[in-house]
Amino acid sequence: MFTILLALIYLIPIIFIRRFHTVNNIITVNLCFAAICCAMFWTFLIIMEIFYASSSYNGNVCIVATYFEMMCNLQVSLAIVGASFNRLCSIVYHTKPFLRTKKWTIICVIGQWAVGIILSLPDLPFNDSSCDDQLWKAIYKFIIIVIVPSIICLMNNMMIFKYVRSSTNRVQTSLENAKNNAQQHQHGGAQFIYTQQSLIIPLLVR
Repeated sequence: MFTILLALIYLIPIIFIRRFHTVNNIITVNLCFAAICCAMFWTFLIIMEIFYASSSYNGNVCIVATYFEMMCNLQVSLAIVGASFNRLCSIVYHTKPFLRTKKWTIICVIGQWAVGIILSLPDLPFNDSSCDDQLWKAIYKFIIIVIVPSIICLMNNMMIFKYVRSSTNRVQTSLENAKNNAQQHQHGGAQFIYTQQSLIIPLLVR
């Protein structure tokens, strides 16, 4: 419930205040909505386990619950990946205006939810007579929900770090070159003044 309340605190101002309709806030809304869906599902599942324990292990209920368990958890991971990917695009590919538009962000959000729905399909236990989770499904869930999103986020962050570091090095090199050029001009000006003095002073003495 605390997760739902915290997410709503973020969502309500962003949705109803027009000036908050930015690219970053769209990503925030998507992450909050995924968290709300996940929290609501687990709240519902806990209530079912407490008050309707016998019904929760029914074949049809088990199939639906198993699918939504996978999908809700996966959508949170994919929302985090989506936020990481959009940050990568805004930093590394900042010269491409389309990647900073609301249209691109909405396409990414729709794609994220579609991917989450599709990747959760193998978890549907059509041929299972019980609610027991099979080993291959547990491994599949762990890889899809934890391992793959973590690797993608790590790669995105590494690419961002590499780009920022190379940009910083370029800026430092440019500053050093400008400093060297300024020193050379200053030295050249001093040498020119000294030469003029060495020519004019003997004339004045004469």
